[in-house]
Amino acid sequence: MQNTNNNQETLSAAISKFIDLCKAHKKPLLIILIAVIVAAGGISGYISHRKSTLQNSWARFYDAQLALLSQGQESGFAAFDQLNETYPDTDAAYYGKLMQADLLFTEENFAQAEDIYKSLLNAKNPQVRAIAAVSLGGAQQAVKDYEGSVATMQSFIAANPTSFALPQAYFTLALSQELSGDKAAALETYKKLLEDYTQTYFGVFAKDKISQLSK
Repeated sequence: MQNTNNNQETLSAAISKFIDLCKAHKKPLLIILIAVIVAAGGISGYISHRKSTLQNSWARFYDAQLALLSQGQESGFAAFDQLNETYPDTDAAYYGKLMQADLLFTEENFAQAEDIYKSLLNAKNPQVRAIAAVSLGGAQQAVKDYEGSVATMQSFIAANPTSFALPQAYFTLALSQELSGDKAAALETYKKLLEDYTQTYFGVFAKDKISQLSK
């Protein structure tokens, strides 16, 4: 019982000292408290803003898709441009630009597609960067800039040794090497493609190409 009383007295004394300390330093403590509240509110606001931006940007993306399908390319592209202007450097904006570039590519507007792919090489999203780089190599190949395509693919492969896009990158590299007349380099790349991706479409294609180039 005596120990309990002593503990209570000790606790009471500690609380009294803390209250006295707060009274003596009321202003700086109030400033610290306000700073903590503001910081907490700022973090909460940032998270809320980020969530809102994410939701709104994807909503704009789907609206742009609908505009593209229902109103045509001009309206759709204008909607994608607005998305990129309002929510730059978001995944929705990135994929919107990829969609624009891919559509231009399929319509054989290779130079315009190339410009968009180049603009995405510095995207914050690594998957977007990979898709843009490989697509850029394809666009350069399509306009017969084989040297540029080879350089783009070699740079991508060297910088991304574990990328999901490697099979496509090697495929584009080999084809550009072949089309440029460098059959020896193309043969080596096709062999690499066959060795690493034997059971895929790329491996089957490479096997046929190796047979052709070895004659």
